[in-house]
Amino acid sequence: MSRDILIESASSNGAVAISVNASGSSGSSGSSTSSSGGSEGVTITAAVGGATSRSALVEELGQRAGVHEAPPSGWFTKLIGYYLRRYKERAAAESAGTARARGRVKAGQSVSDAARSRIRRASVKSAISGAAAGSLSTAATLITAQTEGLAGLVAIPIAALGIGGEMMYRSLVHFELTVQLAELFEVEFDPTDPADIIRLYSLVFKTDVEDDEPKEESPSVGKDLVHKVKHLEPAEVGEQIGDKVLGESVVRNIVPFVGIVSSAVTNFVLTQRLGNTVRRYMRYQRAIDDAFEQASKDCRPHLDLLVEGIWFIFTADGHLAPEETVTLVKLLEKLDPITGHATLARFVEDELDWADRIEQVPEAMRESFFKALEVAACVDKEVSLPERKILRRAAHHLGLEFDLARLQAMVREFAEEGVLAKKEA
Repeated sequence: MSRDILIESASSNGAVAISVNASGSSGSSGSSTSSSGGSEGVTITAAVGGATSRSALVEELGQRAGVHEAPPSGWFTKLIGYYLRRYKERAAAESAGTARARGRVKAGQSVSDAARSRIRRASVKSAISGAAAGSLSTAATLITAQTEGLAGLVAIPIAALGIGGEMMYRSLVHFELTVQLAELFEVEFDPTDPADIIRLYSLVFKTDVEDDEPKEESPSVGKDLVHKVKHLEPAEVGEQIGDKVLGESVVRNIVPFVGIVSSAVTNFVLTQRLGNTVRRYMRYQRAIDDAFEQASKDCRPHLDLLVEGIWFIFTADGHLAPEETVTLVKLLEKLDPITGHATLARFVEDELDWADRIEQVPEAMRESFFKALEVAACVDKEVSLPERKILRRAAHHLGLEFDLARLQAMVREFAEEGVLAKKEA
């Protein structure tokens, strides 16, 4: 059976024609990527007119059509895969009632309080593992020195094993913390796809996705960062994170005595930093998902304008936080590839053109549209003056009232509870 899909898009820079053929054959000029298994294959062909490159768009279409890269490599990526598979099995056991449910908020406890409690617990566990590895390394050094190197043949490999064990254990603590925070905020991970975790960790561990960015950010810099994170290769970035984690573990534990304290303190601080970033990301995901779900029902034809508006809200203060970057990537992926590609191209500094275009949103859809923008402005628990200006402008063009008191109530709820009640979602 043969299935052919043809997508055409015209722009001022030229025409783009993309065809997907599921029979394993294709006859078209341009660049192509194909994957075949057995008697059935997938072929993607893109014919690009004009000077503008469409390689990123074609790559995304290929991924959605079933063209996959080689299996992930590197210990960090494989460890994430293993943990997510275990998480999936545990979730299935909980659903079947054969395992105790986890990630629940206790009576009288807010989601924010529960999240901070888990971050502290994970930070302490990580610090203890660091101190243990530092102690083992120190003991190995002393034994080797006292025996004039004779015991080094045994002590040094044991110390290396301890450092490696600490590295693996700390990574598992981080994965467990990430999943626990997701459960608290009721955000679901796809157990078969570690891309979400990899994207967030790439910003926390500062891999080379940010290395060439200038210190002073601007909306154009934020746009480039969103593009990089959206198109990063999870396996490649996983290897970079793994190499960085391994290098840090060795450096911290190599100096006797000092390594005990430095490893414990560094592990505590790093785990706390990662936990707080993940906590904020889960808060963003829960809030934006709820608001976007309602907006998807009410104003589906104009979701690209909504994503564009959330971009202006997130970059209003001139800085794009890691949780905001990954949230924007997730929102772009909710759009079809061509619309998402065009929306990313409209991530610019000035929202005036966008404000004029939102007047095309039908009157019946405007409340849900504007409510999603309000949630995006409040989710970081403060509404800055630039964000207020954007919301006022949007309200004016939509013919709606700008209600500062409602924004302040949302901010208080995010600060006290961590999530909005369903009536606010």
